[in-house]
Amino acid sequence: MKNTRLALVIVFSLVLTFGFLSTPARAQKNQLDIGAVAWEEALALADLVQYVVRTEFNMNVNVTNPSIGVAYAATADQELDLLIESWQPLTHQAYQEEYAADVLDFGPMYEDAELTWAVPAYVPEDELASVEDLGKESVREKLDAEITGIDPGAGIMQQSDKMMDEYESLSDYTLLEGSGAAMQASLKDAVDNEEWIVVTLWQPHSAYGRFDLRNLKESKGLLGAEERVHMIGREDFMEVFPNKLSEFLSRFYLPISMVNDLSAMYSEMGEGTGARWAEEHPEIIDYFVNGVDALE
Repeated sequence: MKNTRLALVIVFSLVLTFGFLSTPARAQKNQLDIGAVAWEEALALADLVQYVVRTEFNMNVNVTNPSIGVAYAATADQELDLLIESWQPLTHQAYQEEYAADVLDFGPMYEDAELTWAVPAYVPEDELASVEDLGKESVREKLDAEITGIDPGAGIMQQSDKMMDEYESLSDYTLLEGSGAAMQASLKDAVDNEEWIVVTLWQPHSAYGRFDLRNLKESKGLLGAEERVHMIGREDFMEVFPNKLSEFLSRFYLPISMVNDLSAMYSEMGEGTGARWAEEHPEIIDYFVNGVDALE
């Protein structure tokens, strides 16, 4: 996968180098409009990106938090300049099929991501270890026949909807819709009271650092396998923004362990996380902005 990432960066660099030779000059924007769905790791990554763009490129940045479907459509319609995050190949497959031809893919920001359903570790594993175990009457009663989800339209919710239809053990359950914040609040309340709860989750996520959790086994593979999480932009991004900005975005890549750390930091301090993280990792920011020149 690392070779694939390197190949993507090389190809993207060639496009940046030669694309402008045949592209008519256009007035360039000095404000970057970013869409980041209100998922903790997406907000953390957006805070880091906007900090670098403000300080290194002297540009204005506006960050909004649309739902994923609205964000994809707005990027394709050039109402948004950049979208963080696009989960590929499964989670956002439907949006990719509809909009991929109308957006620019900057490549993965991180890999090894996954969708999960999780329970607190104090829930006995011999009673609840898999989605099939949710069909046990005793388990259903302790959970009030509810799965606590997030915002409707999110990839994890689309796949969870399929699970509700495919698993007989879930026939009497309700998938609760809400938001990432509401799900975390419900999880915290359950843990504080040592109650049973099943939540829709994904990795990276700060919840795995805040709580002792266990993922349920999902035999049908409807939640997919490991995924890549991409940054995508409006189709004409390279025409309306400085070349160095596109180069920065194409180089932006972190191991998932760093995304977990960044997300945990954002969980604690919110806005300002990007500035703090950049101060702690100046060599990484230098490479993102200046490429191989930063390594000399």
